[in-house]
Amino acid sequence: MLEHWFRMRTRCGACGLAIERGERDYFIGSMMFNLVVSELLFAGAFIATLVIAWPNVPWDTLQWAAPLAMAAAPFVLFPFSKLAWLGFDILLRPVTPDELVDSRKS
Repeated sequence: MLEHWFRMRTRCGACGLAIERGERDYFIGSMMFNLVVSELLFAGAFIATLVIAWPNVPWDTLQWAAPLAMAAAPFVLFPFSKLAWLGFDILLRPVTPDELVDSRKS
C-alpha cells in the first residue's frame, strides 16, 4: 500500500482497491486520527514517566524530550494513520465492485 514513508500507491497491488475512495480531501480524517493518536501516546508516556519516576521526576529531561517527541510522532505515525483511516472507512462503507480493478489486467 505504501510507495515510501510519505506516499501511498493509488491502488492496492493485490485487489486493485482505489486507496482514495472518492472524496478530494479523503485523508483529512487520517490527519485527525494521527493527531489524536500522537496526543494520546504523549499523554500515556507522560503519565507513565510521572508514575514510574515519582517523587524524583526528571523535569529537565521532560521539558526537552516531550516537545521533540510530540513534533516527531505525527511523522512516525503518518503511514499507519492513513492505513488505519482506510480500514475504518472500509468498515463503515464496504467496498463496492466499482472500486476494485483487477490488478492482473493492468
